[in-house]
Amino acid sequence: MKARFSGTCPECGGQIKAGKEILKNSQEKWVHKACSDLQDEIP
Repeated sequence: MKARFSGTCPECGGQIKAGKEILKNSQEKWVHKACSDLQDEIP
């Protein structure tokens, strides 16, 4: 999914810019696609 708003990734603390790919992690928080601990389980 693409981010609709800018924010901060709770995993790495980096900025999430609107339009970048994001995924939810195991705690149901939106994080960078590369930071998600569930990325291998999502097609």
